[in-house]
This record gives sequence, C-alpha cells and structure tokens, in this order.
Amino acid sequence: MRNLLIAGAFILCGAGSACAQTAPKTEFFAGYEYLHLNPGGRGCHGFDLNLAYNVKDWVGGVGDFGFCKETGLRSGVSGHDFNYMFGPRVIYPNTSRLVPYGQVLFGGQHEGVAGASANTLAMTLGGGVDYRYNDRFSVRVIQAEYLWTHFGGTGWNNARITAGLVYTW
Repeated sequence: MRNLLIAGAFILCGAGSACAQTAPKTEFFAGYEYLHLNPGGRGCHGFDLNLAYNVKDWVGGVGDFGFCKETGLRSGVSGHDFNYMFGPRVIYPNTSRLVPYGQVLFGGQHEGVAGASANTLAMTLGGGVDYRYNDRFSVRVIQAEYLWTHFGGTGWNNARITAGLVYTW
C-alpha cells in the first residue's frame, strides 16, 4: 500500500510538470518593423507590437499594430504609416528551439504624407521563425510578409519585415 501511495505521488508531480510543457497561451511581441512601400520604393522604419492568443498548440489569433516613419521622400516632406490588423496564425509545434509559423492578417492602414492622409484596407500573408530562449522569452528572428494595400482605387504590393522580442505566458 505504501508503494502505491508513493507511486501515486510521483504520477501527480509528473503530471503537473507535463502540463507546464504545453505551448504558451498568450504571447506579446515588440520589435522593429520595416515596410517597403510601392509605388516609388519608399522605405518605412518603425516599431511593431502584437498580441497573440493560442486556442490550441497549433493555432491562434493575432492583433498586430505597427507605426513607421517614411524615408526616401523629397527634402522637407515627411510621412508616416500606421497599420492595424487581426487574423489567424498557424504554428508548427515541435520540441526544437526554432518555432516556425504562418499567418494571414486583415485590417487597415493609415498613411500620412506632406499633411495629407488616407485610410485603406490592408492584408498581409507571410510567416516567420521564433527562437525559443526559455519558457518565457523568445527572439523573433524574422517575420516576412507580403502587404497589400488599396489607396486611391489602386492595389499596392508592399513588403513588411519585423524582428524583435517575444514574451510568453
């Protein structure tokens, strides 16, 4: 009987640590954002924040917010972009430190150049790789996406790249 109680205690302790090894439910990302904007090939440097909630180990939802300052404009002209998008993310769960994922986000983008501004629909399609440092922190090595916007009745094909730190809980 004593051996059965000891074995039961070990099973309960092991079950607790096994549950702790599941994928994190929530993650917060903060990092650098670069947009390559067309037409004209302008660059836009800034920051990106996103919050993701994983419904299962392999799928979750993402809310993404980015702000950047445009470069490559003529002298004396300034510009900025703000994007806000939401959508699903698919994660490839594995035991490796590298965690790849893909996502599709839908939302909007606000662009302001030389005092004029406009809002439009925006969509991204892409993915990235996180390097899991420990249970709480990861480094987003790269996230590369195709960014489609629709300003002035014309669809624009752009690129978006982000990298930074991820905190999970």
